[in-house]
Amino acid sequence: MKAFWADNGKTIGKTLLNQFGSAFLGIMLFMASTALSQVVWLPFVATIIATGFYVYLIYNVMWDKGGQDRIKVDGGRGEKNLLKGLWISLIANIPNIILAILITVSNFNKSTDMVAGTVYTISKGIAIVWEGMYTGAVMVYSPHNPIIFWLMIIPALVASTFGYIMGYNNKRIFGKLFVKKEKN
Repeated sequence: MKAFWADNGKTIGKTLLNQFGSAFLGIMLFMASTALSQVVWLPFVATIIATGFYVYLIYNVMWDKGGQDRIKVDGGRGEKNLLKGLWISLIANIPNIILAILITVSNFNKSTDMVAGTVYTISKGIAIVWEGMYTGAVMVYSPHNPIIFWLMIIPALVASTFGYIMGYNNKRIFGKLFVKKEKN
């Protein structure tokens, strides 16, 4: 585990920093969308924009990491592991997983037990801020369902795994759209 952290700690840090930035963007878009209009779908559009931005950032970080690891493997300094992006993302999502566990467990007794209610309220408040890119969807469509906090982890896991595999194989989503053409 120590070797894994030494090799991937910088990538995990970038992932966490990207989540913070995307959460901030999501909260700002949510506040603007609710302040400007009473239209129910506008906060959901804000969530889609912030989540898309988050997935894009995660994909790029993991694409770079996959490309770096491919160079190491080709040079004989590493071994092939296409699920490395998933493992990096799972470690980076430990705060999200802990919050989801706290919210889910305390949800069952929040109305009868004062401690569970306090844990639920604090955990949910932290999760809404830390996972701010999803705020519009949570507040509008699923404000009292703890399962949504488990579903919030999935986009990062998918984007990380896909981005790492694509980077490892030196493939791009948009192919030749962003590649500069050489002049003859």
